[in-house]
Amino acid sequence: MNAFKKRSQRNTFARLLEAGIKKCTTPYRTYKEDLIKANTLLAACFTNMAYKEQGKLRRALQAKLVNLFDSLEGCKGFGNLSLQLIKGFALMLSPSTAREADALFVGILRKKSDSILALVGRGCLAFNRQDYIGSLGFFKSVLMAQPQAPAEVRVGMAHCFLRMGDLNSARRSFERALELNKRCPSALLGRAILKLNQRDPALYREGIDLLNAAFESDKRHPEVLSILATYYYSIGDHPMVLRLAGNAMRFTDIPELKSHICYQVARSHHATGAYDFARTYYQNAQSCAPKGYVLPLMGLAQLHLRNGEFGEARTCLETFLKALPNESSALRLLAMVYLNERSPGTADKAIQMLLHVVRKPSGSQEWDSWLNLALAYEQKGLWESAINAYEEAKRIILGQGLHIPIEWLNNQAASQMLAKQPQGALTTLNEAFSQLGSQEDNPLKSTNYLTMRYNYARVLEDLRMYDQAQLHYEDIIVGYPGYHDCHLRLGIMAMQWGELSRALEHFKDVLAIDYGNIAARTYLGDCFMKMRLSKQSLSNYSVILRSPGHSQDSYALMALGNFYLKKCQNNVMKGDLSSAKRNQENALNFYSRILQRNPRNVWAANGIGAVLSSCNYLAEGEAIFKQIVESGNHCTAASLNSAHVALELGQFKLASQTYKLCLRDFLPENCVEVMHYLARSLYGQGKSGEAKMWLLKARHLAPQDPLLMFNLALTIKKETRDILAMPKPEWDDLQRAELELNGASRYFSYIHENPPNIPARSSARASKDCQNLMAKLKDHLEQVRSLKQSDEQRIRLQEQRFQEHQRNLEEQRVQRQEEERVLRENQMAKRREVLERIKKIVNAPLQSEVPKKDSNKAKGRGRKNKQDVEEEVDQDSRKSSAKKPRKRAAAQELVTSLNRKPKSKEFISSDENSDSDEGKNLLESEPKGSLETNDINIKEA
Repeated sequence: MNAFKKRSQRNTFARLLEAGIKKCTTPYRTYKEDLIKANTLLAACFTNMAYKEQGKLRRALQAKLVNLFDSLEGCKGFGNLSLQLIKGFALMLSPSTAREADALFVGILRKKSDSILALVGRGCLAFNRQDYIGSLGFFKSVLMAQPQAPAEVRVGMAHCFLRMGDLNSARRSFERALELNKRCPSALLGRAILKLNQRDPALYREGIDLLNAAFESDKRHPEVLSILATYYYSIGDHPMVLRLAGNAMRFTDIPELKSHICYQVARSHHATGAYDFARTYYQNAQSCAPKGYVLPLMGLAQLHLRNGEFGEARTCLETFLKALPNESSALRLLAMVYLNERSPGTADKAIQMLLHVVRKPSGSQEWDSWLNLALAYEQKGLWESAINAYEEAKRIILGQGLHIPIEWLNNQAASQMLAKQPQGALTTLNEAFSQLGSQEDNPLKSTNYLTMRYNYARVLEDLRMYDQAQLHYEDIIVGYPGYHDCHLRLGIMAMQWGELSRALEHFKDVLAIDYGNIAARTYLGDCFMKMRLSKQSLSNYSVILRSPGHSQDSYALMALGNFYLKKCQNNVMKGDLSSAKRNQENALNFYSRILQRNPRNVWAANGIGAVLSSCNYLAEGEAIFKQIVESGNHCTAASLNSAHVALELGQFKLASQTYKLCLRDFLPENCVEVMHYLARSLYGQGKSGEAKMWLLKARHLAPQDPLLMFNLALTIKKETRDILAMPKPEWDDLQRAELELNGASRYFSYIHENPPNIPARSSARASKDCQNLMAKLKDHLEQVRSLKQSDEQRIRLQEQRFQEHQRNLEEQRVQRQEEERVLRENQMAKRREVLERIKKIVNAPLQSEVPKKDSNKAKGRGRKNKQDVEEEVDQDSRKSSAKKPRKRAAAQELVTSLNRKPKSKEFISSDENSDSDEGKNLLESEPKGSLETNDINIKEA
């Protein structure tokens, strides 16, 4: 048995154990112990084999293990640790019994805390439930218990480090495992994956060598086989891919790995053109794929697109993008699917997806993304954006050192033509011609050359270089007589120049080449209609409607409806109501057929409204026109018709607003017909002045139109009446009205002498009205002139009186200012005089003391001088107060303060008794310093 075990012949070893257990039934002393050992050994063998097998073989081995454990459950030795370990690892085979296995390992560790296998089992269980920190702890416990543990323990630790993002620790663990066991396939695989993920060429080569070593170590390892298959797919060795992936599929039952292997097989078949096998394996990969694994959907979508199954491809790509919303390839493919559908809103989605791709750093340098974006913009009609996308694609492909494809330049020139950039289109086509070279190199270049020559002629036509365009078209016809598009363009150019006969010849040439050409038939019918050959026109439209696939041609039906509408209007004008009703029914029939095919055709709805309005159903017609306008679809005819109906209903304000809107937004500024209608609505609204201005503008554009001349004269006449009806018309308005009325009278006279479609009686009556208005206008002019002269004289007198009054006021003001100035000068002179006197008195020197005998005389003279000074000051103050004005209160206060008697006893009043002894004693006893003090007080005053 040991020999079998060493040679790893497990199947033979298991059969021998089973046979021994069945045959050895004779009991002996240690029979039960040996039986338990044999069963335990058999359970270990089955467990080991179950880990190596997949599918049915594994399930069969698991069933045998269950029977063994059931048979050993009642035995005495069932509780030994070895058997519990084997049972724990056997339970680990099924995810549903992982908890029971963990409980067994916990029980074993309680009995033996350093059980290596129990710790390894718990570490594996923790890793499976994504508890990487706990798993790492168990593996470290194994190393603490046994530092020389098997290399697989280091591999387990490395995987924990990988899941936690610690690549350096994972690399060291793999290296340590390889040091312990150089042929450990798991360690070789982990080390190889780390090197491959670094995206370095040298390390990539080392990683491949490690994978080969792992394959040599274990040729049944499914992950090694799968990664090697991926490598061989990258180098294009598809037979080796199929061989390796097929073997890997046999040795695994992991859903994730099995789905990936099926995907590898499918894309190898896809690359070799075996699309049926590829579809089968893509579907198998998707059926067993775990949640979030959507790579097979990309391959399925590509196969669906190849077969034209756009709906299935759209479903696959949308599901793929839910899991990987930023995948550029899927976004590009789904955008192409949306563009192919051409349904409302899909072009916008495609543009958003492609913009998301090109805005990423990696996608901004992908020329195919920019090219798809240009196609999306073209489908949306955003020609400027399409041109910019083409420019980006050209820049990228030139940066890669490649030549710009001719088709790109041709498509860009077409976008430039539609973007109204004919000069840019001409430059682009010249660049394409320079790259194309000779058209005789190969058929593809010849086709491109012919298409670009035609586009070049179209660009010249847009540039109004008609002669050169005609020469290019004729040159193409010489080289390619069957290229009928040139005949068609020549016929259209002849129609634009008014050469209808030559246009007919060109259209007939097209029909000679292609009798069923619908465009030529359509233009031929239009040409006959312009030549008023209605029978030939109707015949061509009928041929179009009888053509296969064109029985509901909208343009032909619309042309026939318009024809019968015109006849209905002519019958109504002539009073032939029966014919009008018949033509009305025919027109309604054709318009209704268009709406049955396309209910959103606003031109057909506009035709129905026009028919109803022509038959005096104005309210119904107005409702239809209003609905068309409010729908947001651009239909200028519907807007004009709504204005016409409003004009007929007397809604002049609404009509004028609509006409102005059409002239501003939809029509050219020199549209004489709409100007005429606008003037008519303004005339009805009472705005004859504004109506006259619009008619003058229209007359400048069409001076030969007699109807414009007549209506302009009528408008001038009405404006003149409005001016005369004013209570107080202005002189300038009357003069202008006189000049314009003379012109209107001449207009009526001219129309009366050269009668066009306007009745002569109307022009004669209008001319007579002008003469009568002229007479009234002259009377008004005389009255206004006299009133104006009297008003001017009155105003002139008022101005003279006002000026005279202003002069008087100015003189009074000047006189008053002069008087005030003189008065101020006098007052200032008096003040200066008073101040000078005061200064003299104050600055006068004091007398020295005299002998005692002459003291009385001296005293008398002193008092007399002082009294005289006071009297003089008093008299001066009275004189100045008599002369000065009342307003000079400040000067009065100054003089009064000088006249006021001091209250101090140090001074002797001149009114007191000079002979009193007391006064004498005071004067005699007063020291010299008292007079100095008095002098200081005077200065302060």
